[in-house]
Amino acid sequence: MDTIQSRRFHRQGYLKVQRIIPLEMVEAARKIIFSRIGALRASAGASVKSGNVEALAEPSRLMGSAGGEEIFLDLFNKTGLKKIVERGIGHRVLPPRSAQLATLFPGVPDGATNEYGFLDRETPHYGWTGHLDGLWNGGTPVPKVGSRLQGAKLKAWNANPSTNGVFKENPEFNANIMNFTALVGVALSDQSSLGSGNLGVLRGGHHHMERFFRDQMTKGGPLGPDGPGWERENRKAPNRRGLIHYPRAVRDKYAKKAFRSSDGETWPEPDFLRLKPGDAVIVHSLTPHGGSRVEGPEPRLMVYFRCVSSNRPEANLSVYPQALCDRLLEWQGVKRQLAN
Repeated sequence: MDTIQSRRFHRQGYLKVQRIIPLEMVEAARKIIFSRIGALRASAGASVKSGNVEALAEPSRLMGSAGGEEIFLDLFNKTGLKKIVERGIGHRVLPPRSAQLATLFPGVPDGATNEYGFLDRETPHYGWTGHLDGLWNGGTPVPKVGSRLQGAKLKAWNANPSTNGVFKENPEFNANIMNFTALVGVALSDQSSLGSGNLGVLRGGHHHMERFFRDQMTKGGPLGPDGPGWERENRKAPNRRGLIHYPRAVRDKYAKKAFRSSDGETWPEPDFLRLKPGDAVIVHSLTPHGGSRVEGPEPRLMVYFRCVSSNRPEANLSVYPQALCDRLLEWQGVKRQLAN
């Protein structure tokens, strides 16, 4: 990152980089995604006809493992994007072993229950709820509004690890959250208009999260949910088990411009990123973020990389409490640019 980019990143908690990925690489990656989706659809149709559910196994495996293919990893490793990230971090990044293929399809506000425990149709800002990565998200899918968790169902919900493979607690680190250095996203579809599944980010959220984690540390921790000032679940949500994926104290920082629903809940409005194919975004790991609903005719295609600085202690590759309490600890390149 140059000086202007570093200042923008430090102020916002994210940086948009335009036209950094060659369009021929974008098209090649899109083709693979659509071909895998097509194969999965064809296998689903054949399975329905034959009653052989096992026929879905191989296409599902191929779709799930596609993020590790070179054609996706090259979007980061063999473009100028990697150099920008490493200049901001001030060190090389550990080679990503896989990418997340984040595909959202067109839909309408409906009766689905989101992670915060509310109906999608009752959630403003295109259904955006926001989260930090590295958090336990339930041993089963989020309970639907109107359901009750008891007995075996409640036990399954509280299981470790959760559906995303994360444990509720990391007692050896006194932290209930995993963390990396940077979330890097590459757009493979046109997201230049609102309602196209745009990534939403809370501007300046990394500043608020740093102060919050420092306060938790001062109070003895643990850092993250179930630590001081951070309830893990919103028991007042319609489903009674809404996941609070960034603390209320930070949520309240955005109350002035937030939408307030009839039940008194406040809904911060994020910055929705308008990306075109080949654009990228670099997000600080402390910045609350999340996808939104696709209301247009085309699916949203994003490829995400979770990057870790090579300067991070080996014992802290998954959980690094010091970085939670110091937003510039792993951004030495940005820190140097800010001093200029």
